[in-house]
Amino acid sequence: MTHYSILPEELVYEGWEDNKPAFRDIEVGGVLMQVEPVEEGRVRIIRLYSPDPSHYLNPGLAPGIVLESKPAFPFV
Repeated sequence: MTHYSILPEELVYEGWEDNKPAFRDIEVGGVLMQVEPVEEGRVRIIRLYSPDPSHYLNPGLAPGIVLESKPAFPFV
C-alpha cells in the first residue's frame, strides 16, 4: 500500500496497532454475529454471518443495534 504524506513514516503509522477494535463473534438466538463492546454489559452488532435471509430482514438484528450482553460473552 502506498501512502503519500509530508509526515515521516514513523509518525503516520505511530500507534496503528493500538487502535484495533475488540470485535467478537457470538451466537444469539441461533444467529452467529460479530459484535463489539460499547460499555459494560452492552454490545453493538457489526455484521451477521447467517445464510438465512429472514435474519437480515429482522430489524432487531440490524447492524448498529445495541444488545444487552450476558456474562457468558467472552469479552475478557
